[in-house]
Amino acid sequence: MAYRNIRLHPILRLIYLTLRILVWFGIKVFYRRRLVLGREHLRFDGPAIVIANHPCTLMDVLNPALEIRQEMFYLANYGLFRHPVSNWLLRRLFCIPVMRREDLREGEGRNNEEAFEQSFRHLEKNGVLFIAPEGTSWMNRFVRPLKTGAARIALGADARNNWKLGVKIMPVGLSYSAPHLFRSDVVVQFGAPVYARDWSDAWTQNQHHTIDKLTQYLQDQLKTLSIHTRDEAGEQLITRLEEILQNENPLPQNAAFERSQQLVKSALDNAALREQTAAYFENLSNARLTDAGLVAASRPGARSDTPRDWAWLTAGAPFFAAGYLFWFLPCFLPWWLNKKLNLYIGYSSTVKILAGLILFPIALWGAYRAGVYFFQNDWLALAGMVALIVLGYFAERYMDIFRRFRERQKALRAAKNKPEAFERLCAQRKALLDVQAIRPTNLSSDE
Repeated sequence: MAYRNIRLHPILRLIYLTLRILVWFGIKVFYRRRLVLGREHLRFDGPAIVIANHPCTLMDVLNPALEIRQEMFYLANYGLFRHPVSNWLLRRLFCIPVMRREDLREGEGRNNEEAFEQSFRHLEKNGVLFIAPEGTSWMNRFVRPLKTGAARIALGADARNNWKLGVKIMPVGLSYSAPHLFRSDVVVQFGAPVYARDWSDAWTQNQHHTIDKLTQYLQDQLKTLSIHTRDEAGEQLITRLEEILQNENPLPQNAAFERSQQLVKSALDNAALREQTAAYFENLSNARLTDAGLVAASRPGARSDTPRDWAWLTAGAPFFAAGYLFWFLPCFLPWWLNKKLNLYIGYSSTVKILAGLILFPIALWGAYRAGVYFFQNDWLALAGMVALIVLGYFAERYMDIFRRFRERQKALRAAKNKPEAFERLCAQRKALLDVQAIRPTNLSSDE
């Protein structure tokens, strides 16, 4: 049975394209490093449902969507559609309302039949849907139990078309270094598609059991594609071990991500390692030192590097000041707005990126107009604007170097004033690195 491809009004396609371009710019600026894995699975030649873990609200939608050429429709919380204006807008901006129990008002019944029917019809037109099957966004690095909606829609749509529709589910693992922070890192990993028709025999025997089994399978896939730390205690352990290993042996983002996934497998069940790690970081905190500072101060020639670093920081200070002063307001105002709104912390990145999409272009336009006024030349004004962009990146790099310099100097002073305590910390750290659960993951930087 053949179904026509979904046809959108040209104005809607233009709106989607415009939003896509804005999202591309916003994400390029917001994240310092963004790694996309599994691009070989990005073939959408038929109906598909994209699912992802959900630690960062709207960013969990935008990060996968940016890599997918087809326009996606999104299953969104029913509560967002209550107001007539938002209802009119969201329904035209590729959103389908889904009633969660937490969205319902007192006395309001829950009925998602319309949402399922819209989803079925969309897939029958070779459309692409996005679903966050955890249902609610939690800013943790572990996958919570999935709702059954994605499995029910995929199996239901293919079953009512005699398993000839070819619906596939595309799992996407999202791993954020700090979901709420500007200039943090993210890894987006696309997994192999899961075809609904492969579950047709099981569906014929027991529909409810098949939905549950497919949901569990999808949950396992999301755990494999992300960094699943199981719980908050596991998340704290893995984050601390990542810090130690990255300071000891810095790796590019791809290799560091693989190392973290190995750590999840080898370290989470090691109770002794948990205790050692907690004790080490408690002692670091009591000494008011950081792991990066301890490592830098322990390396040969650390003291002799101080004059060179002072000279570099001094020479770069004027350029840092220029970049910092220009970009202060465009960077500060999104942070200030997010603080004033006092929303759930998971929305921080969304607020910041939306505010930045307004403020950054205004800042650059102001710089360009000022350049035209002072130089009386459009090309010189444009060159000045480009220079300010470069200075912004330089200021970021300068602050990183200054922070590491300051941490190293604090550790060097501790090594001089309290040598025994400093050596105990170094011994604790070395003992951690000697644990078998960590050593196999200590990959070389050349990999």
